[in-house]
Amino acid sequence: MQHEQFQDLLDRLIKRSGVGQEALGEVLARMSLRAPAETSRVEISAANPAARRPVDQHAIPQGTVSKAVKALMEENLLEDGEKLLRNQDGRTLSPLRFGSLYATAGVKVVQSSQRPRQVTTALFGLDSSRVLGTAHDAADSWDQVAELIHRHVTSIKRACDQERAGRGLKPLLMFGVGVEVSAPVRDGEVMPPSGDASTPPVQLASMLYRLFEADTSFDRPVPVVVENDVNALAVLAIHEIHYTDPDLVVVGVFDEGVGGGLVMDGRLRRGGNGRAMEIGHLAVGIPPGQDPPPQNPPDPEAEAAQPPAADAGFSAPCFCGRVGHVDALAAPSRIQGELGDGTLDQISEIDTLDPRFKRASAVFTRGGAALGRALAHVSNTVNPSRVIMYLPTPLAEPKPGTAAAAYLTAVKAEATRAFAASDQPEYLAIRAFPAKREDAAMLGAKAAALCVLESFIEHALRLDGCKAGLRRTTGSHTPAQ
Repeated sequence: MQHEQFQDLLDRLIKRSGVGQEALGEVLARMSLRAPAETSRVEISAANPAARRPVDQHAIPQGTVSKAVKALMEENLLEDGEKLLRNQDGRTLSPLRFGSLYATAGVKVVQSSQRPRQVTTALFGLDSSRVLGTAHDAADSWDQVAELIHRHVTSIKRACDQERAGRGLKPLLMFGVGVEVSAPVRDGEVMPPSGDASTPPVQLASMLYRLFEADTSFDRPVPVVVENDVNALAVLAIHEIHYTDPDLVVVGVFDEGVGGGLVMDGRLRRGGNGRAMEIGHLAVGIPPGQDPPPQNPPDPEAEAAQPPAADAGFSAPCFCGRVGHVDALAAPSRIQGELGDGTLDQISEIDTLDPRFKRASAVFTRGGAALGRALAHVSNTVNPSRVIMYLPTPLAEPKPGTAAAAYLTAVKAEATRAFAASDQPEYLAIRAFPAKREDAAMLGAKAAALCVLESFIEHALRLDGCKAGLRRTTGSHTPAQ
């Protein structure tokens, strides 16, 4: 869905500048490399043979950069910066930054038991460093999710435009809407986690596109990008580290499961059907060649149709209906199920003075070891230069002497013994999800917003599989099937 609107904007830029869309994409890619810091035309055109991304390794003719920048500024995608820059020779350089007239909406859809529960929407500046407004609402269906997203974006933008009008400024232009969900995504469709063909995917991008297309308050079509939550975190990670690691794996440990995002050559890789790096479904709990223990009921389809109970432990099947998966062993909800009553915060406080400590320590160890074994398989398969792992705060920053400390110890023990694991100190980088739900949702919303910018750049560089020609003569634009 987003390709058509992206190409419309690129066609205008091509006509304004007289340069190809790849050159426009290269300029924006180099801007995003440094954002939110300002850069200059000279820095954009310079070659960097040692750069991690191929797009940064060669020089771009200064004339081409000047034409591209002029068109991008006329379109308000770029603007003059505030702080004068200097090159190595002391020459003053005119600064550039992403334009403040464009805004991107980022949306975090919180899910539980495979159903949407909460929608958080935030409006960001184009580089996602400025928050312009937020909205939160509960949701219990995908139709409601789409309606809430449209309502949130419309109301936040209206409030921003009213405030801008009071200062004599033009209304914001919508660059796009990015949405992250806790499920595999393919071409804007939210896929069923189990891969069950009888459960149709949710056409979320199409639903949103129709809502925004019918809304006359927007003066142009609004691109919509739907992405898996950990894939979105991977996009956020490569922007935060400014593409210093070309091959990267990002892992997210959520309450009900574990997900992964794969970055190769500085680009997010989604796989053939959107399920790349689904480490939560690696079978680490059953020895190869051994049949899984019988389940009750024994019908796999019946098991898959009924998600595990809230208090399910290690022996219950994964959401996909299989047993022994990482999701069934390493997820905090499974640890809680094994230890009985108590939230993750409560059971993570069990210390050596508590008679439950030995049992709790063993449970946390098993969960962490399952995740660590999965990370070892990932290291040996794709050999990333770094693994970034997001964990709930009680697991990422456990108090000394508590049972929860065994989880991270077990993860590291298994993961760092992998044949291909790097010996650099921060090979396994641990990050804590924000403790407050609102802050965690905002992290996801920011990641989703960045996916829109990244998708536009990849489309301009012809890296998204789109088969459209440089210029369209028929007005049609068909994405790759």
